Amino acid sequence: MKAKILVGIAAVAAATIAVLFGGLPAGSTAGDRGPGPAPEATAGRLVAGFAPGDTAAYAAQLEARVAADPKDVQSLVLLGLAYQQRARETGDPSFYPRSGAALTRAARLAPQNALAATGLAALAASRHRFEQARALAARARRLAPESADPLGVLGDALIELGRYREAFAVFDRMAFLKPNLASYSRVSYARELLGDREGALAAMRLAVAAAAGTVEPLAWTLVQLGNLYFDKGRLGPAARAYREALAHLPGYVHAEAGFARIAAARGRYREAIRLYGRAVERLPLPQYEGALGDVLRLAGREDDAARAFGAVDAIQKLLQANGVRTDLETAVFDLDHGRRPAAALARARLAYAERKSIDADDVLGWALFQNGRCGEARAHAIRALRLGTRDALKLFHRGMIERCLGHDGASRVFLRRALAVNPHFSLLYAPVATKALR
Repeated sequence: MKAKILVGIAAVAAATIAVLFGGLPAGSTAGDRGPGPAPEATAGRLVAGFAPGDTAAYAAQLEARVAADPKDVQSLVLLGLAYQQRARETGDPSFYPRSGAALTRAARLAPQNALAATGLAALAASRHRFEQARALAARARRLAPESADPLGVLGDALIELGRYREAFAVFDRMAFLKPNLASYSRVSYARELLGDREGALAAMRLAVAAAAGTVEPLAWTLVQLGNLYFDKGRLGPAARAYREALAHLPGYVHAEAGFARIAAARGRYREAIRLYGRAVERLPLPQYEGALGDVLRLAGREDDAARAFGAVDAIQKLLQANGVRTDLETAVFDLDHGRRPAAALARARLAYAERKSIDADDVLGWALFQNGRCGEARAHAIRALRLGTRDALKLFHRGMIERCLGHDGASRVFLRRALAVNPHFSLLYAPVATKALR
């Protein structure tokens, strides 16, 4: 599975963390123009309330406040954000409609409340409704022009819509207004998209430094640092970053999943199965269930793998039932597991109609390839690499499409580049690339 687009809840974690933990600039006018405390007080309540392990109790307190006073705008906003945090913590998308109800009510009571608008934008991004997220974040920005928080969600949405020049300008503005974890992590991602891997690592190290003194945000940032190292094929530094994350937050699911990925890359399938199994027990995200299924299949446990893949299908249906668009994610999963290629192509086209990002180009190109339409596939594979992104999987896809067209020289170039970027880029496809080059 492709980690960058099999997001479920996690791929927009940066957007949510920016809202929940980034807070608001002290003394800013960032957006509680409705009744309630000053923005800096709201930021303090966010950080205090969303400490790891406390969110459920904090949400219950907020529910009681709202029940006692249905017009308490501040409690409604915080409750809406708390539900989003609960979705991140549990993998349960049923918190999304509850978040939307609370934030929508707050926005109706206080139309000038920028934090409510930002929360609604983050919710739309979590549901992969990126044009809606862009419009809501733009509104929040108009309400609070000196706040960095709406910029994070706005830039995220523009990235997913394929509007990269605008997104990078937004991230630059965000970093200028508030150089913190949320802005540095986005600068890192922008550099990664542009093929600047070392620059991406440097920016993520700044994000780690900015997260000092926190718990879950620091662990999350260390995992992102580890993922960057893994994507460069540097398993040792990746393991050190995951280990540091676990030192700050023992049992952190995303760090344990990082170790599972390393174990699988090194052929230690029993260890990878154990770690992925622990991860999905506590946080059933489709990318972890899918990775577990892949490792189980490599270990020869076909029945167990089928159950894991069935869990992916069930999770995707649950996401869809709670308003999450999963066309791109389900398309790539089916393509990578030899299932329903024609239906996957139709879903890839639907996703591409809205979000013309390099990921959408990549998946649509791969879907066309799987359906034997290699000439059309090549055009999308070229566009998927238009930013200079050093993504091994995209390079592999381009190499296989060139091979399909009989362009053996070009195919070998791209397949070699994929393995040079990261020889462990995919349990499914790294062996295919190696075999093709032989």
